[in-house]
Amino acid sequence: MAAVLMGRKTYEVGLKVGVTNPYPSLKPYVFSRTMKASLDENIELVSDNPVAFVKELNKETGKDIWLCGGGALAATLFSEIDEMIVKLNPVVIGSGIPLFSRALDPTNLELADRKIYSNGFMLLHYRVKH
Repeated sequence: MAAVLMGRKTYEVGLKVGVTNPYPSLKPYVFSRTMKASLDENIELVSDNPVAFVKELNKETGKDIWLCGGGALAATLFSEIDEMIVKLNPVVIGSGIPLFSRALDPTNLELADRKIYSNGFMLLHYRVKH
């Protein structure tokens, strides 16, 4: 089963509207140093080093690991990311959240695939060239 990783702040967006497991078809992990318990038995809380955790998870699963939101977690795990899927929605909703919470070294991305929907929504698939 593929896994999905979320930071606490990203996870709490769903909690505010009553969603305790936003990805039921994936094995969900929420990274937090402050949450003590999950409201959903399927959510595994992780307080360990995220990079070490992902390296171990990669050995176990042999399947995809998705990172959903969380600029701080994305910046921490950038060295482990091999593909980025950027969802672009043509709606202005405010100032937004940066993809990465801190500056990273310049990194080339190669557009691997794209899907543009009739409503202007786009999925852009990039390979990360570390």
